[in-house]
Amino acid sequence: MAKSVTMTKSLGGYFTEWCSRKPELPALVYMEDGNLQFRNYQTLYADVLAWSKFFQDRQIGKGERIAFIAPKCLEHFNFFYACWYLGIIAVPVCETLGDLEMGFILRDSAPALAIAEKSLVKTVTANSGNIPVIDVNALPRGDARAPLELPVVECDPDDVAVLIYTSGSTGMPKGVMLTHKNLWINAYWAKEVYGMDHRDRIISLLPYWHSYALICEVLCPLMGSASCAIAKDIRDFKKNLAAFEPSFMLAVPRVVETIKLGIDRQLEDKPPKVKALIDKAVYNASRIFTAGPRLDGGILRMLTHHTFYDPIVFRKFRQAFGGKLRCVVCGGAPLDLELQIFFKYMGVLVMVGYGLTETSPVVSANLPEDHRLGSTGKVLPWLLPEHGGDYTFKDDDGNLGKDLHGQLLIKGDCVMKGYWRHTDASAKSFEDSWLNTGDVGYCDAEGFLFIEGRKGNMIVLIGGEKLHPEHVEDAIRTSSVISEVMVIGEKCKNVYACVNVHDDIRRKNPDAAELKKLIKSEVSKTTAHLAAFQKPKDV
Repeated sequence: MAKSVTMTKSLGGYFTEWCSRKPELPALVYMEDGNLQFRNYQTLYADVLAWSKFFQDRQIGKGERIAFIAPKCLEHFNFFYACWYLGIIAVPVCETLGDLEMGFILRDSAPALAIAEKSLVKTVTANSGNIPVIDVNALPRGDARAPLELPVVECDPDDVAVLIYTSGSTGMPKGVMLTHKNLWINAYWAKEVYGMDHRDRIISLLPYWHSYALICEVLCPLMGSASCAIAKDIRDFKKNLAAFEPSFMLAVPRVVETIKLGIDRQLEDKPPKVKALIDKAVYNASRIFTAGPRLDGGILRMLTHHTFYDPIVFRKFRQAFGGKLRCVVCGGAPLDLELQIFFKYMGVLVMVGYGLTETSPVVSANLPEDHRLGSTGKVLPWLLPEHGGDYTFKDDDGNLGKDLHGQLLIKGDCVMKGYWRHTDASAKSFEDSWLNTGDVGYCDAEGFLFIEGRKGNMIVLIGGEKLHPEHVEDAIRTSSVISEVMVIGEKCKNVYACVNVHDDIRRKNPDAAELKKLIKSEVSKTTAHLAAFQKPKDV
């Protein structure tokens, strides 16, 4: 049984503790002029206190908001921890939003200050109303040799720490209020179940206005004295991934799909004999990992397979990740089972988890030592009754139970405080103290959680068959031809797929009839394993 934990100070207080444990260790890692650079905990602490003093001098205090609008960068760490040090509510904003949404978020959150990357200052100013906007480069750096002395502002664990704006199905985005306790508890258990410590390094392309990256990159590494590698952009990420040597990589399904697509395209350029060897390796590995309920094969078959194929085929693919990768942790949306199998037999574990912003966000996770492909793993300890949490399923008849199939309901320390300035929406999200996730699924006999799709997205055919379009869409997305897909068919006899193809595929197939023939073939191939009523009749 996991030990019980209690939050004893604010995030600002914990930040001071984390930085003082091993101040010489690298906290942030980045590439500059072709060389790997490190910012240790002592330097990060000095920078955060310099920002805190800057905010304090502008008389911005506890409970007020500060917005930060910039691509992913080192300064995000200064921003979050300087806010939390003073009890200020951090408001990270997506830098690519249109004027309408950006203006709405700034008006709705009403920050005392907006900080923006230099190239965005003009755009943010145009959408900020009377809110002062400053260039991030105008903020000070600290002196690690003589950091400022500034008392941390203590906060109640239930005080709001961050507003994460999420796009709803209708209307403007709502600000999810996550408290100091929400964030700390979620990060604590995520760190514990993955065993992150000072030897680890994490990397991703995910933005920090995404709660998944906020927990797993901004909080978890500092808790465990680990480091976070920050790539400037996707080009920096691809070019220097091996040099960063991550042990963990965060991803959303689209990133995993893109990596698979890149591998497929590399294989297209290989000589026929090499392609044949790789195809044989993939075929044999697929037979191993698709055998049995856990998609694992016998030990002897696995050893025989890897003894022959691993040195000549799979190891080269793994080297691109730097050689120290323990696993890729994938969340944000379902990941197709075939992709999980593909990467597993390449020797790269893609561990799928589940969560939502309203739960801070991690609810469940597969682990390298305890996973089931196709599931989203077992729930984190914060959801267990001994830690004050719980979960259940609500079926179509309104019955509740852990052994049922239905909507997932959750309660516990990581459930949001509510939606900022939206008391009605907050109330509608809860049913007798349970947060209704709106996601439909079930747990198997061993406690692995399976999420099938959104309750509101379910398609009902005229024959009475029910299906979640996400399941079919995820299968079709495994095609290297198709870039986007949407499955429709409500009140129809069959389902249909609306697709877009990659630009290079369109250029190679200028004839419309031939292109459609190719698309139909790909849809048929990628959905061959589905039930008949789940297979699109046409595209």
